[in-house]
Amino acid sequence: MLNTVISLLVTVFVFGFLIFIHEFGHYVVARSFGVGVIEFAIGMGPKIKTWKGKHNDFTLRAIPIGGFINMVGEYDEEIPEEHKHKTPLNTKPVWQRILIVLAGPFMNILLAYIVMIALVATGNAIGSTVVGEFTENSVSNRHGLQVNDEIIEVNGKTIRCYTDMSYKIVSDGIEPVDIVVLRNGEEVLLNDVSFGKETDRGIEYGNLDFLVYPKEKTVGNVLYESFWQSCATVYMTVDSIIDTFSGRYGMEAVGGPIAVGGEISNTIEQSAGFVETVQNIATLLVFISVSLGVCNLLPLPVLDGGRFVFYLLEAVRRKPLDPKIEQTISAIFTVLLFGLMIFIAFKDLAGLF
Repeated sequence: MLNTVISLLVTVFVFGFLIFIHEFGHYVVARSFGVGVIEFAIGMGPKIKTWKGKHNDFTLRAIPIGGFINMVGEYDEEIPEEHKHKTPLNTKPVWQRILIVLAGPFMNILLAYIVMIALVATGNAIGSTVVGEFTENSVSNRHGLQVNDEIIEVNGKTIRCYTDMSYKIVSDGIEPVDIVVLRNGEEVLLNDVSFGKETDRGIEYGNLDFLVYPKEKTVGNVLYESFWQSCATVYMTVDSIIDTFSGRYGMEAVGGPIAVGGEISNTIEQSAGFVETVQNIATLLVFISVSLGVCNLLPLPVLDGGRFVFYLLEAVRRKPLDPKIEQTISAIFTVLLFGLMIFIAFKDLAGLF
């Protein structure tokens, strides 16, 4: 029972923190451009607590998932009397509105990079992309890969860090892959390198069948690895979304807050000691933060990416889309999104039992 309560509190904190960072990005950029803000809310549903700020209200709402900032002129609705003197969003140049809408996802990805720096700096070692030794029953060494090979490209993707390399092999390694290595100072192309396969929950993955040499932990290496590992996490998130829509993973691989809560609970139970627990939760936070940022950039009208598309259309047409058309499109996608959220929630609940 205690573990359940702790996991629930940690899950609420993680989502609350990530949503706060996301909305804070929108808020700071909007305020810097002089856009009037009515409310900065964490959570959805009925208000639990309201704090009167100098420029706007700050509210805590009942459902601890989601959040928003309500800007003057953002929606076609009556503006409260006390806010009518403020500058509406829709009077600002389109480039400023684009920066405001992109600020939320940007803050999530920036946060992931900052946390990644801490993880790399406090980790036991930094993995390189140089083959150190092959594991028992390895396959790739029979197809040309050798000890001391530095892997610099897999299936056309440039490899910058261990995460890049491991993900690409695990993702693409179910089939033979083309690998470019640096061997004795020269680039060598290895065609059709095979790896073993593993299956998890009905999904096949390539087997990373070798260990790598560690890299020296210097300030430069920490910053380099943190940056490219963060970039690799963004790539992994985008690639996973594409694979999901293409049918490789299917809906069983899609999870919502409940599934994330279950993963956090498993992480807490399987971690040995407080320090390892914090490190493992921080690793999850990086993936969740990047996922939140990337998914918000999907071109759906109810997400930041959809708003970005509307603004791009306005910039190209030199006039905004008809508000009624925009509201109709947004309403339809809102219903579809809520339906998807309910479906995922029931699926995640069923998976707990």
